[in-house]
Amino acid sequence: MILAGGNDQAALMKELKRYFNGEVELILLDMAKNVKALPYADRFLQISTMDQQAVLKAAKEEKIDYILTACGDQPLSTMAYVSTKMGLPCYLSEEDVRYLTNKIYMKQKMVDNDIPTAKYLFVNENQKDINIGNLNFPLIVKPVDSNGSKGVKKVMNNKELKTFLQEAFDYSISKKAIIEEYKEGTELSVDVYVENGLAKLLSITTSNKIEENKDSFTILQSEFPPKINYSEKHVREIVQQIVDVFGLKNTPLLVQMIVGDGEYNVIEFSARMGGGSKYHLINVLSGIDIMKIYVEMVMGGKPHVEPKKQWSNALMNYVYCKPGTFAHLKNFEELKNDKLIHSYFTYKMPGSIIEKSNTSSDRVAGFLVVGNSEEETKKKLMKANRLLGVLNFSGEDIMRHDFFEI
Repeated sequence: MILAGGNDQAALMKELKRYFNGEVELILLDMAKNVKALPYADRFLQISTMDQQAVLKAAKEEKIDYILTACGDQPLSTMAYVSTKMGLPCYLSEEDVRYLTNKIYMKQKMVDNDIPTAKYLFVNENQKDINIGNLNFPLIVKPVDSNGSKGVKKVMNNKELKTFLQEAFDYSISKKAIIEEYKEGTELSVDVYVENGLAKLLSITTSNKIEENKDSFTILQSEFPPKINYSEKHVREIVQQIVDVFGLKNTPLLVQMIVGDGEYNVIEFSARMGGGSKYHLINVLSGIDIMKIYVEMVMGGKPHVEPKKQWSNALMNYVYCKPGTFAHLKNFEELKNDKLIHSYFTYKMPGSIIEKSNTSSDRVAGFLVVGNSEEETKKKLMKANRLLGVLNFSGEDIMRHDFFEI
């Protein structure tokens, strides 16, 4: 049973088919009917991946052998819950997932074990008066148990705090939110495979954000290498500290941290691959097929990884659009064949209505450019930006080309 039907889960399903030489039945669960992974499923059940009781009932009826997901936080909890109830193999316990996906538990454990992170406090929807105590504006507000960038906002004053807290509560399953101090700096996305308790760095990229979204943190690009002064040794030490404190043994791991003025602050982390086709970017940069490694691991194997640098520069670019209805992509396949872009991914189904460009779920597509220098990579991006398009059913290009103008 596969939880969620996005592009990354489609990659998981393809890898499972390969691993079992086609001798496997894949039952896909998603709350939406028309999802990217549907063509790879043997059967489809329209069930929310967060409705644990409904998923458990379906899992028992289907007599499944495994329940899996990839690249998302929220379904991890359901995966661990159903596995525990049915006695199925799972690389994470319910307690593991609690500490790795719920920011209340995660933050407290980080502070208790001297893992560097911003000052914070927790609030719930029932609290009448919010006192931020010794926290100083600007602040960050986020749901404690959501994923992506949903409900994550930068707030400058008490009025904004009240408004954005309610938005965070709306996105939170438990109706709780975290308030933490905003840290100036650059966000690093650190992708890791933990092998027998040892953190092995696969890639470190910069998460470049959409500048016009002043109060939110919508990722526009993953850039390699980061153009900031930082110590890879220190990053490695912090990541290993997380692995040790949280007792991680064999798992993919995504760590997000802010680096600025020589200060390193962990935002959050999860025992999974990053979303937005990060599994593919990791493979291109390090030569490690992390989706293949993940499947071998969850099936009880002990895969070994030895990452090796493959390219000098890379930009994974996420495509957002003006309001409209997505019909099809223009010139993506042609530019891939011409090797101007290395690869591309479609995240929306034709007919999807595009309303905004505020969260990662608003992405329509993604494309990767690689090169042997920063200059070569940026030249490819500029040319690709001129030629690519996202068309509506009237043939009009609704792609936000301005996001990639240099």
